[in-house]
Amino acid sequence: MIFSLNGLGLLGFEAVIQRDYPIMFGTLYFFTLLGLLLNIIGDVTYMFVDPRIHFESQEV
Repeated sequence: MIFSLNGLGLLGFEAVIQRDYPIMFGTLYFFTLLGLLLNIIGDVTYMFVDPRIHFESQEV
C-alpha cells in the first residue's frame, strides 16, 4: 500500500487468494503490457544513448 491506498498488486494478490479469475487475468494482462512497454522504452533509450546500436536488419 502506498499512502494507505490499495494498489493493483494488492488487488491481484487478493484475487489469487479468493480465486477470482477475471481479476487475476486482468491484473496479469495489465502488468504484462506494462512490462512490454517499459522494455520498448528501454530499447529506444539505448538507441539514443549509444548511436552504434540500431535496429535495422543486417545481412549475416
